[in-house]
Amino acid sequence: MVNNRLPYNQEFDHRFIKPVRHLRNKTQAQLGELMNVDVSTVGKLERGELHFSPLYESKFKEAIKKMRISNIELVSIRTTLEMKQKRGYK
Repeated sequence: MVNNRLPYNQEFDHRFIKPVRHLRNKTQAQLGELMNVDVSTVGKLERGELHFSPLYESKFKEAIKKMRISNIELVSIRTTLEMKQKRGYK
């Protein structure tokens, strides 16, 4: 039997914010509420204008749990981001 379990303790960067937000049809303001940060902070993090520090990463992980986003969904987002990077997209 193959172990198909995916690592739950994944690392995230600012590129994950927008796809995760869109996955659950959330606005920046709604994600800000889930993360316990201001809407302008979400926008700056999303655009890469603000350093995605361990504090913001932990708040983002909490928001992911609150939105009940599965590991499979997160791996799918990671794969999409990697493919975009290989092809030269932002």
